[in-house]
Amino acid sequence: MGDAVHALRTGAVGSRELVTAALADADALDPLLGVFVTRFPEQALAAARAADALPAGERGPLHGVPLAVKDNFAAAEGPVTAQSPAHDPGLWRGLDAPAVTRLRSAGAVVIGKTTMAEYAMGRPDPAHSFPVPRNPWDVERWTGGSSTGNGAGIAAGIFLGALGTDTSGSVRLPAALCGTTGLKPTHGLVPLDRCLPLSPSQDVAGPMAVSAADCGLLLSALTGRSYVPRGVGEAGVRGLRIGVPYGLVDAPAVTGACRSAFAEALRALTELGAETREFELPEFPALLSVNATVMLGEAFAVHGARLAERWGLHGRAFRRLAAVGAALGPGLVDRARLAGKALTAVLLDRMDGPGGVDVIATPTWPAGARPYHQEAAPGDELNLTAPWNATGFPALALPMGTDGSGLPLSLQLVARPYAERTLLAAGAAYQRATAWHLRRAAPDPATRPRPLPEPPPAPAPAQETAADGLVTAALTAAGLTPDPADLTAVRATAHALLKSAHELAPAHPEPA
Repeated sequence: MGDAVHALRTGAVGSRELVTAALADADALDPLLGVFVTRFPEQALAAARAADALPAGERGPLHGVPLAVKDNFAAAEGPVTAQSPAHDPGLWRGLDAPAVTRLRSAGAVVIGKTTMAEYAMGRPDPAHSFPVPRNPWDVERWTGGSSTGNGAGIAAGIFLGALGTDTSGSVRLPAALCGTTGLKPTHGLVPLDRCLPLSPSQDVAGPMAVSAADCGLLLSALTGRSYVPRGVGEAGVRGLRIGVPYGLVDAPAVTGACRSAFAEALRALTELGAETREFELPEFPALLSVNATVMLGEAFAVHGARLAERWGLHGRAFRRLAAVGAALGPGLVDRARLAGKALTAVLLDRMDGPGGVDVIATPTWPAGARPYHQEAAPGDELNLTAPWNATGFPALALPMGTDGSGLPLSLQLVARPYAERTLLAAGAAYQRATAWHLRRAAPDPATRPRPLPEPPPAPAPAQETAADGLVTAALTAAGLTPDPADLTAVRATAHALLKSAHELAPAHPEPA
């Protein structure tokens, strides 16, 4: 993106030329990759012509750059759908979200709204008519969610950057599985007004792009403060203390290819002058529980009324997860929030104390992208992104290699709140020394992938227990009407989460 910005500012290339190329790529690849929910060709070309007419002295930092926006943000050109048939498309009609306004004010050209998981949670439902997002490296595989179209569109070279949201990994996971760069900033750093919420205390808006330097450009526009990597980033990462929780990295769910790529990434960082040291992260399982408990509890609080009114219009993945929030109850969710604050305080103390670290490094995801036809149960995947939504810490996903099938693997760097400059500087230094972020997928538009599979059947219900009865009663009280398959799935998730949430709360009381 930096090269394009320079070329646009000097007049070596025109915005209309870049936007026309992006729209042509979308025409060719979007039927296969399912990147866009809505495209704005006429408005984008008009904005590009206006950008080209501006004198050099009036051109902004993103002058004329074609970008995309996740379809939970308001954009004046078209409706917000959140990829849900249950949503009211008249909401915020004709208005921009402040984050979108800031990108436009910096000179960016919005070419369309991208696909996503329904209301930013779950996976696509084949019963819906929305485009199916597919990974450009292998169209039979998942892009990661929930900023699905953003990851695919950048990886395929359709656009140079995008605006996404992240509640348990929704910027970083698509970046990881599609081989791009994504930043989850500190909670609250980027405005979320006129963006549909999922879990307000954990939702974060963040940039996705080719490189850390590009993410810095986008974050600067989104915040009004400079995050373009300089200083440490220009000189390398000499003296940066990187903590590595090897207990997580060596977990069985992390593939051998991922561990090897991660070790090579650490080696590259140490050659640049960083220092790596083992860093214990005993809070990890509890923070996973905090993220899931708070996310599902808040998701139900936000979406429960509509879920009760239009149950069947929602996709199965979304409704089965959101309904779990009804079984949790607000008291347990409040206690999980307090536990999260206590865990965060302890973690910050350890990062700042003897043997402390500036950055924590893990893989972003333990493997490459999973095939759509190889669905995993939630407990079968090690979520290395979600704990950092529970703490509010910023986290950066960077391409770090490939697995045996050529699928991207990703490095995650995490820092204390408001240390985005440290992350972006480290990421930029790493990417100057490596070339993984420069790889581009080249999907064949003639490919005909298999249809999206139906969700796996729910296990046959055993004889109803007292706990099952309590979950059913909670759903009934909330006005929810799940069919037997939905009910079985909701009960299974609710039982596992209730157990971990009840164990969590008394073990981590409110901090003094």
